[in-house]
Amino acid sequence: MKPLTPFLLLASLSYADQTGSLSGSVRTREGAPLPHLVLMVSGPAGNRPVVTGLEGRYRAEGLPPGDYTVNIDQPGFALDSPARADVGDGPASLDLVVSHVPVREQVVVSATRSEVPLSTLGIAVGVLDRQRIADRQASALLPLLQDLPGVSVARTGPPGAQGSTFVRGGASNSARVLVDGVPANEPGGAYNFGTALPLELERVEVVRGAASSLYGTDALAGVIHVVTRRADEGERAGVHAEAEGGSFDWWRGAGGASGRSGPFDWNAGLARLETDNETPNSAFAETAGALSAGASLGEATALRLTFRGENTDAGTPGQTAFGRPDEDASFERDAFVTGARLRRGGDRMAHELRVGYAKTAELSLDPLDSGPFTPSYGGITGAFELSDFPNPAGFQNDTRRLSAGYQLEAQAGRRHLVTAGVELEHETGELGSRAEPLLSPERTNAGLYLQDQVVLGDSVFLTAGGRLEKNDSFGTRAVPRAAVAWRARGGGDALTVRASAGAGIKEPTFFESFGVSFFAEGNPDLKPERSHTFDVGAEQRLLRGRLRLEATLYHHDYLDQIAFTVVDFTTFQGSYVNVGHTRARGVEVAAEAAPAARVRLHAAYTYLDGRVLVSTSDFDPVFAVGQPLLRRPKHQFAFSGTAGTERFDVGATVVAVGRRADSDFAGLGLTENEGYVRVDGRARLHLGHGLEAFVVGENLFDRDYQEALGYPALGRSVRGGLRFRTGPRTP
Repeated sequence: MKPLTPFLLLASLSYADQTGSLSGSVRTREGAPLPHLVLMVSGPAGNRPVVTGLEGRYRAEGLPPGDYTVNIDQPGFALDSPARADVGDGPASLDLVVSHVPVREQVVVSATRSEVPLSTLGIAVGVLDRQRIADRQASALLPLLQDLPGVSVARTGPPGAQGSTFVRGGASNSARVLVDGVPANEPGGAYNFGTALPLELERVEVVRGAASSLYGTDALAGVIHVVTRRADEGERAGVHAEAEGGSFDWWRGAGGASGRSGPFDWNAGLARLETDNETPNSAFAETAGALSAGASLGEATALRLTFRGENTDAGTPGQTAFGRPDEDASFERDAFVTGARLRRGGDRMAHELRVGYAKTAELSLDPLDSGPFTPSYGGITGAFELSDFPNPAGFQNDTRRLSAGYQLEAQAGRRHLVTAGVELEHETGELGSRAEPLLSPERTNAGLYLQDQVVLGDSVFLTAGGRLEKNDSFGTRAVPRAAVAWRARGGGDALTVRASAGAGIKEPTFFESFGVSFFAEGNPDLKPERSHTFDVGAEQRLLRGRLRLEATLYHHDYLDQIAFTVVDFTTFQGSYVNVGHTRARGVEVAAEAAPAARVRLHAAYTYLDGRVLVSTSDFDPVFAVGQPLLRRPKHQFAFSGTAGTERFDVGATVVAVGRRADSDFAGLGLTENEGYVRVDGRARLHLGHGLEAFVVGENLFDRDYQEALGYPALGRSVRGGLRFRTGPRTP
């Protein structure tokens, strides 16, 4: 037998030389790549798991010749038909296009700074996609955010008034706000959602949990990312227009264009809104625009330009629930966010350059003295008289943020997807009363981040990373984050268990760091506000993709919160110090169902146990140790449903907000705000030839309630109109 040995060796080497490979990409029907997925390649080589990498690319090597199938076991996605390929002794290719099951899987960007299917993350993210936004037909963006778990809102009156968001018990300035990837917060974290319209929105993503490991300052409680709609793959050029009118002298007109032609795509919209908002001196007018335009500069290089802006004027009558309105006070706001992104992709490595600019110019006016009044409410009379403090010159709050960054994404081995980047932000402003010299501070922040996403086996997805942040105000800090998702059961009834933990930081405001007023002098030695957050949860899919259930337990600690303090009681000189500590823990539950064609149901419930552990105020009992957190309800529930046919659909939304701590800030001694239930409804009728009629009702049962004490919300409002579109119809 020994003479046969060389022949057997040659035969085995020849067989080894005959192995081939199979490669390709995995994308959704909309063209979004799907990295970080586990595929199963089955054939003569047996069953071999393969992980998709950059741009959703995959590659299986060393395959004996034969017929192979590629399957995907990913919650929320399905193949239209079995994917088959004939592999010979060389390279073969097979691209996969997956469809959405009735309750679709969301592909999110904010959680990892790259497109990733949500169920492969251990991070809690809520998404309002284009379909859901269109179904809702909300008059403003702020009510939409109430539909998501972990998010509460408060607006000081009707549309156009100051609007705040609270993510997982954080303060109103504790979430990083991105507009098309561009940081948009004012320095110190504030962002006014009260004037934001749902104009040309693709989706809104809310990351719940500290995310400073990727985004640096402001991401104490999470991230809110507003994304402008872009033209779909294969979308032909078209225009759209709509007009509506209704209660409170409401009038809104909007129009735009979108499409693709060769290497270019565009989506642009413009809107004008006017309303008197019922209460004297609460009229609101806004002109807003949005743009997303892209160009393919080659096979792997793309450029995208974005813009969102608004010009608003609003009367500010004050706390009219407690007394006479201020007939002449007003608020003017000009704000825009613009950005450019250049990306060059590849099978193993991708480079991205970003630049963005966010500007907010706000002017608060009160030219006349409206006279004093004694507040009263519900049979309670204030202990002292309140005075108007006119400021004919106005109070100005102009801030600007210029940002730039470079990001590298690389596939390391077959199971690691590494993201690294560097960012630079320069903040400037002109703030204060125009009757005095304005404060003109500036601050530069730099950040370096690194993140690894790795698949362990075929069912465990690990994300870990951190950021080193250097801030002109507080110096250098390191912030980590880690998350894991375990696919405990696959198939149509997939069960995913997840957990995450992270740290957050937030810089002081310009006034807190640089203020020059004798009564509120800035403190250049302030530390950053900090957060420690963790959560654990599970997602269960049932009924072959028609039902998705999600539950999350969370715990957040907010530390070193900045507070004003009097440093000399003889002169009442004041400054700012890091003293506050609050805690937020609770449960978030979400459900989504598509029991039949054209029937969509969403529900969300949030339980929040929030407490003050170390007070930020020695004077106001609302901020005393042990008190619940201001304007953050203990219980909140939202349900929204839409059903219909090809021509006609109807929908309703119910929002129930429980009692919450608040303060009248007017000497009445009120420390709690009543809960409320608001019911909204809508209907749409497709008339043909691109024309659609619609009617929307908000607060249909005309409930009296206040999101912030003293500021009544609008009563029942009904509006209706017509919408016209050429090209693809609004979903």
